[in-house]
Amino acid sequence: MIKGLRGTSLVDYPGKIAAVVFLGGCNFRCPYCYNVDLVLPERLRRLPDLSEKELLSELRRREGFIRGVVLTGGEPTLWGRRLIDLCARIREAFSLSIKLDTNGSHPGLLAELLSGALVDYVALDFKTAPSRYPELSADFAPVAETLEILKGLNGRAEVRITLAPALVGPKEIEEMLPYLQGLPRLALQKFVGEVELLDPDFPSQPYSREELLSLKEIFRQNLPSTEILTRF
Repeated sequence: MIKGLRGTSLVDYPGKIAAVVFLGGCNFRCPYCYNVDLVLPERLRRLPDLSEKELLSELRRREGFIRGVVLTGGEPTLWGRRLIDLCARIREAFSLSIKLDTNGSHPGLLAELLSGALVDYVALDFKTAPSRYPELSADFAPVAETLEILKGLNGRAEVRITLAPALVGPKEIEEMLPYLQGLPRLALQKFVGEVELLDPDFPSQPYSREELLSLKEIFRQNLPSTEILTRF
């Protein structure tokens, strides 16, 4: 389940120094994904596993320095009960805030984690227009349900949109906007094409800064009550 650990990060948990835990496997096939080793089964099998005991030991070594733990992937919610148990063990052993990165495909599990106070912050990656989710081998319906859950979390959640030209443009944004109404925080991220991507034929040219700011303005005009963060 646990395929990697970055002991210290200043950027993965807003406002906190955190350790980042990478969980293997993903049920989406996003062409611009750069965590290829965590997604493709044949490459995932080559990665060594980190035991839960080893993870807790590494977190203990950083106790007093880090303030949070980020569970990312891949897609962490694929692990179901094992993810719940891992969060419970971290919660029991440390006074660390827990952040979950997710594609939103398992709203029921997320609701269980939140009701059990096992997750403090949630970041959901909204990939593209709902009508284009089949291109990612994905179903948008559970993602829509997860977005509704996040609307009740106030400052404890964000929706991230990677502005990849081939997947997110004005037309896609128009279709995404109704699902973003009422969300407290939106983070817009620049697409980075200078790395290995899941789809080697995916157009790697990113938007210019001027184009990024133009897209941000569309969100700003249509989401006046949403805090919009820019990561570019």
